[in-house]
Amino acid sequence: METSELTLFSAMCESFCTAVEKARAEAMSLTDMYVQVKYDEQLFSVFDDTESILVQSVIDGLDEWRDSSGERSDAVIIAFLRKVLSHEDVNLALHSLDIIPPFSVVLVDNEMEPVADLITLDDENIYLHDDFWEKMDKELDDFFEQLMSDTK
Repeated sequence: METSELTLFSAMCESFCTAVEKARAEAMSLTDMYVQVKYDEQLFSVFDDTESILVQSVIDGLDEWRDSSGERSDAVIIAFLRKVLSHEDVNLALHSLDIIPPFSVVLVDNEMEPVADLITLDDENIYLHDDFWEKMDKELDDFFEQLMSDTK
């Protein structure tokens, strides 16, 4: 990771851990957490399932966050946030919460409308991300083509 990415990564990890600590201190049982990124204001916010702010951080450089083509892309920030959520400290913090399964961390837009489900914690079910289905579809298509070419 570049220095700016590393700075964003550590700031977001710290924000998630702070949000979890606040939820634990207030003895909350959560079903969801919402994450909102406001690029222009450089705000990174984490909300509980009643849409109350758990933590709001100003992260320098967030307004410059872009993909390789120079555009702001939901896919890029979603992938980055998933990487943050899979970090050991954040993952341990999330698992220490009192949750009501299935518990999800959801990226939301400025109107609090869901953009993407970042992670789902549930002891009874396994959740697969959309890219799994895309890869599986390609593998099945390739297998079918191979199978059909063998029968000719």
